[in-house]
Amino acid sequence: MMGAVFSMQGIGQLTAAIVAIVCAIGFKDSLASAATVATCTGDCADATDKMWRIIIGFGAVPGCIALYYRLTIPETPRYTFDVARDIEKAAEDADAYMKGKSAGHPDEIRRVQAKAESQRLETPKASWSDFFRHYGQWRHGKILLGTAGSWFFLDIAFYGLGLNNSIILGAIGYTGGGNVYETFYRTALGNLILVLAGALPGYWATVATIDTIGRKPIQLMGFAMLTVLFVVIGFAYNVLPTNGLFALYVVAQFFFNFGPNVTTFIVPGECFPTRYRSTSHGVSAATGKLGAVISQVVFGPLRTIGAVQGATTYQAQNPFINRIMQIFALFMLLGFFITFLIPETKRKTLEELAGEVPGTPNYDPISAGHAHKQVDDVD
Repeated sequence: MMGAVFSMQGIGQLTAAIVAIVCAIGFKDSLASAATVATCTGDCADATDKMWRIIIGFGAVPGCIALYYRLTIPETPRYTFDVARDIEKAAEDADAYMKGKSAGHPDEIRRVQAKAESQRLETPKASWSDFFRHYGQWRHGKILLGTAGSWFFLDIAFYGLGLNNSIILGAIGYTGGGNVYETFYRTALGNLILVLAGALPGYWATVATIDTIGRKPIQLMGFAMLTVLFVVIGFAYNVLPTNGLFALYVVAQFFFNFGPNVTTFIVPGECFPTRYRSTSHGVSAATGKLGAVISQVVFGPLRTIGAVQGATTYQAQNPFINRIMQIFALFMLLGFFITFLIPETKRKTLEELAGEVPGTPNYDPISAGHAHKQVDDVD
């Protein structure tokens, strides 16, 4: 389910390209009045202004819908039981969900009594002290390091690969044109082709196999393949024909998504205890976005090192791009090794993964809350 949810990212990319194509066609006459973007004034400038507003506005619609449901959706029974310790409410909510209802309505008297009884369990509450106690143990801390580190290494290369979009679109003949309309239309169509050729098949290959192959093997395979691909691209960049570069780019997009781009999102949502699942997922995601920022801020300007003034080809304007691809190969290799720190979460319950089930390898009696405290016995 989480894989299918994340694969909607590919559907969003596909929809964005289609919307851009529709906008270009809709303003064709105005855009075609200018030969280049530099000379796009008057009606052409008005058209481009309207286009980007339409594209941004269209993208905001699903975001607003998701925000509404996120603000109104009931809390999960698992959180209500494990963190809020409202046993009666959790039981009623679980029963209501099974019947297709949004939430349960427990008897308030029994609810208060059950909450009072739950206080007799020495189950840890979410707090900074317990957070550091939990992740201060290597067996737990290494998992957070693995999820955050793999997401960080992934995003450096995932967003950095966008540096190559211009030459890739040129390789398949989808850059430039006789006027602004042709430039916009061909660019949007080229992006549509890239999404259909590499990204979407990769997303859905993961959805189809993640519960049979497993999360960890898919992530390891993806990082390994990306390491090889970036080594080839980096060391053969200046001798590869454009069609060969296009093929490697598409294969890389496939293994990003049939690999760590999906699994780095899924694993942090499964492998942490309930009281820190969202926090740990957020830490992992934020670390990944730090990698994306580094990729854009550092590697963007870095690619032009040694560029000759007045150069006309992409390679001459970006002579350091091959070295950047080699650096990305190193990050993919680091992602491969740090993946060994994460557990395999395939077909395991959240309780097993959180160490709350006696007899399992990760069993943690403190997290499980099996130490009982009788309030009446306290002096």
